Amino acid sequence: MRLFFLLLISIIIFPENTSAKKLDSLKYTQHKELIFDWDNDILVFKDYYYTQGAHIFYINPALRKNPANHILFQLKNADYYYGLGVIQEIYTPKDLIDTLLNTIDRPYAGTFYIRSFATSVISNKKIRFTNQLDIGLLGPLSGAEQAQRIIHDWLDLGFPNGWDFQIENRPYLNYNFLVDKGLLSVNGIFDFMGNSRLRVGNIHDDLQVGANIRIGRLNNFFKGYNLGNKSYGENHDFQFYVFGSANVTAVLYNATLMGGIIPPENSQHFKLKDIENVIGELKVGAQITYKFVGVKMQTTWKTPEFEGGEKHGWGTIAVYFRF
Repeated sequence: MRLFFLLLISIIIFPENTSAKKLDSLKYTQHKELIFDWDNDILVFKDYYYTQGAHIFYINPALRKNPANHILFQLKNADYYYGLGVIQEIYTPKDLIDTLLNTIDRPYAGTFYIRSFATSVISNKKIRFTNQLDIGLLGPLSGAEQAQRIIHDWLDLGFPNGWDFQIENRPYLNYNFLVDKGLLSVNGIFDFMGNSRLRVGNIHDDLQVGANIRIGRLNNFFKGYNLGNKSYGENHDFQFYVFGSANVTAVLYNATLMGGIIPPENSQHFKLKDIENVIGELKVGAQITYKFVGVKMQTTWKTPEFEGGEKHGWGTIAVYFRF
């Protein structure tokens, strides 16, 4: 909790930096980036729970004109990154062969949503503030069933039989706040940061606090996005570093487990008393970048999310391109 309070204090100390100014009055960076990010638990020899996530993000200063940015708060006198993302995520129980409804295992669920986001960074104060607005669908219209069956057929992994019992169609609406604060660093070699995330909406309601460490040949985290910002001449063309992070999440609500804030009258999904309200998460990985391209490999492990569940992990492959 000390870390969480430190992050809050860092914002309270600089209240003059928080603003919802007219977007036309804000300066912005010319940084453009395209990101392909793929999660799959087959990379750690699993095939259940959070089993796949496909994410595409595009950052471009022209997206400052996106109307959604008017409700995404900014920091004053910062570098601004505006982006859009398209995201699909797939969740299944442990037993994919069972053709009957299993009420003590994770339900089948899929999400598909568009993410508008705005990130403002004050490099000399080592603070990055990100707002995200997610709008989409939870349920059969997400296309999760079709996506998983195509992949299972392609990789000859067997037929997932229980999608008839997936969580019903519901709107997806979430507002997320993320803060990264630099705490300790050795220029170009090492940095240690605190982070916090608050999600509020009808799909995820939770608070996460944690810390991240990077070691290797690296640029200043606050002078770029995934790749270095060309506005900063001191950034290296070549980066290679390993990283690790540990987070704790206090969970109030998770619709991919519980089926919706207003569930059907005869809902067979988990109730609040059935889910774990405190979840731990550990990430380790490595990233290599050269000029306008980068690759990241990461493994994530998470403690059980519901009563009777198991810890779970997945791998991530991400590719970055800068324009």
